[in-house]
Amino acid sequence: MKKKSKVWYLENFNFFAELSLEHRTFVCQNTVMRTIQKDELVYFQEDLAHSVYFLKMGRIKISKFSEDGQEFLVTILQPGEVFGEASILGINKRKEAAIAEEQVTFCVMKEEHFRKLLLMSPALNLKFSQLLEDKLEKTQKRLQDLSLKNNQQRIIEFLRETALDSSKEHKGELIINNSLTHQRIAQLTSTNRQEVSSVLSLLKKNRIIDYNRKVIKILKMDQLVSH
Repeated sequence: MKKKSKVWYLENFNFFAELSLEHRTFVCQNTVMRTIQKDELVYFQEDLAHSVYFLKMGRIKISKFSEDGQEFLVTILQPGEVFGEASILGINKRKEAAIAEEQVTFCVMKEEHFRKLLLMSPALNLKFSQLLEDKLEKTQKRLQDLSLKNNQQRIIEFLRETALDSSKEHKGELIINNSLTHQRIAQLTSTNRQEVSSVLSLLKKNRIIDYNRKVIKILKMDQLVSH
């Protein structure tokens, strides 16, 4: 991929927003851009961990698989997210799989180059540490929710968190890109598709949300609470 495309990418990737020109040049010289198609692997469970990835376009699912092949969906990554950071933590093998949900474009940087970049930029090092801390908190919260909240509460909390994290505001409404199917929401909340459909229908009936195949609109954020 042309260097110009990499420069454009760096300028539009929030994780690298504060980097100096020197550091951006380093990233540009030590990354590879890749595009893969739906259902193709970025990496699989137990693969050697030796790179960090930056998602530019499309969505990637992070899943864990049991010995008998059952899938546990961990999260769905959106453009702008960093993943595969296990190698920086000294973990030699992947504990999960990264699979394209659609055509995706991402940037790959080898572990040694990323470590060097973190040493070059203390601000980026701090940002990366905060990113790891946020991911750990989300994992712990999900485990806590499984034990303390019922299915309806988990679904509503998921909508609320998604709205706060990745929504856009339009005419006073929070708009979530409805790229997640009811089945995907069910997997992410450890519920089932029927319960997700039931909760969304109830929220729509009460005019707390509205939705179609393209978007979910949060009409009354203050009422989007679990009980």
